[in-house]
Amino acid sequence: MSNVLQQHVRMASSMDIIHNLREMFGQQDRSARQIAIKGMVSTKMVEGTPVRDHMLKMMGYLNELEVLGAMLDAESQVDMVLASLPPSFNDFVMNYHMNKLPMTLTELLNHLQYIEDLQKKNKKSSFLVEANVVSTPKPKGKEKK
Repeated sequence: MSNVLQQHVRMASSMDIIHNLREMFGQQDRSARQIAIKGMVSTKMVEGTPVRDHMLKMMGYLNELEVLGAMLDAESQVDMVLASLPPSFNDFVMNYHMNKLPMTLTELLNHLQYIEDLQKKNKKSSFLVEANVVSTPKPKGKEKK
């Protein structure tokens, strides 16, 4: 058995083992946490891409940060996600802040998907209205001078 393993076997409690391992490998956690934070802060949703994909990516970063020991409360996590959304979600973000809506990341995902669906429907209906306006026939006949 290696010296490190023998040392861990002699320790009295699991807390001693965890403390010792953190001392040995703690620096790696720190750099991994910094990389995850940088990735999360620099991630911005591109207009027109699915909000579900973006939310899953952000939730992955938040999960990774939690595993690496970063302490972020639920409200801060939601705020970080809202800050990464494109301008098309500004009305939702403003409503969230004005009404102080408490929600989990899963609830936020569901709300954002609903908003995205509404935006798609509104875009289709406005396109149909524009198409009807453009395709209206012009009156036939001679123009008067």
